Amino acid sequence: MTKLSICIPLDAGAQDVFPLLTSLLENPLADIEIVLAKPSALQPSAEVSGLAAADARLKIRDAEDGISRQLLWYRALEATSGDWATLIKPGDVLERDLPIMLSFLETSSPGVDALAWNAFQIDGQAVPGKAASVAIPASYQVETLDKTAMLKTFFYWEGSLNSPKMPFGLYHAAIRRSLIDALLQMPKPQDWSTPVPQYEWAAKVLLFANDLAFSPRPMSAIGTVPYIAEPPLHPWNFPFHSGLGLAGAVAEVQFHVLRELQSEWTGAGEAFVRAVMIDCMMEKTRENYVAKGNAYYAALTVFDGGRLAPFFRPEFHDTRPVDSRRGLHDGALLVDRFLGGAQTPLEFFKIARHMMAPVGLMCGGTLRDADGKAA
Repeated sequence: MTKLSICIPLDAGAQDVFPLLTSLLENPLADIEIVLAKPSALQPSAEVSGLAAADARLKIRDAEDGISRQLLWYRALEATSGDWATLIKPGDVLERDLPIMLSFLETSSPGVDALAWNAFQIDGQAVPGKAASVAIPASYQVETLDKTAMLKTFFYWEGSLNSPKMPFGLYHAAIRRSLIDALLQMPKPQDWSTPVPQYEWAAKVLLFANDLAFSPRPMSAIGTVPYIAEPPLHPWNFPFHSGLGLAGAVAEVQFHVLRELQSEWTGAGEAFVRAVMIDCMMEKTRENYVAKGNAYYAALTVFDGGRLAPFFRPEFHDTRPVDSRRGLHDGALLVDRFLGGAQTPLEFFKIARHMMAPVGLMCGGTLRDADGKAA
């Protein structure tokens, strides 16, 4: 069986996927398959079609026209056959030696069925000389993480910004076949949709995974884009939703996943209100800040008798400090977003890869837990 299935959903307006495909398929011995999932009416380029004809590891799978982004992810995952699966977008990049790490995990810690890692965040709208630094972690020891702590971080918003700090899931993370099969047996969403399916998968992976492993060494790079609020599509009476902002979209996902498991959403505390305030404060114009703030405040006043509304006190800042430091700081090497002239995530990762520990070296030792003890 193939070690790693790489899902790439392709919808209208997506970036050219050909550079990513050629990068992933560069090594003819790489133990991977790539599932390119797309609506049937969307025709791949001649270069992509030619690549699929020349390399059997690339599979193009058609889905229903008009399919939601959320359901397209399901269609991609359903077409996989690998021991593990991950999902990235056409403008992203993935470490080509990831299958080596997955084989290592199977031997060193067979109970692990979810792997996460740091992912470089590469802002496509950044301007040279004004972009924030990108951190390359100096550590590379793979660790096991406590599931209870991760559940609190995600569902209770502990230490979050405008979204929970949660690397686990399907998007820029990997899950094992046993977990994939279990999650695909769950009912697919029919009465709702979300513009952030990565958080739906994060919630389900956290709830159903056995053991979690984390690599501080980045294994991918994400081409980041601003969140675009989309009108909600759900039949229930829940005031937080994707039309408000990213924090609202994540809360909506959490509510729905727990709702299907007949559990209550318990994330409405002061940490969530702080995340909502940060979501508002990230707006760059006062007009957008006021509109988003009013919408969030209205939602807070109708939720649970309005008990959280008094804690909602965001502030507008039209300028934000940019961390432009360089060099080693707090266990990470801070480098220029345009390192070596890199413009895209693919170009950045190719350069940064030479500054990080090789995956083969990382997998020569013993898997450790967060306290440094052998797992």
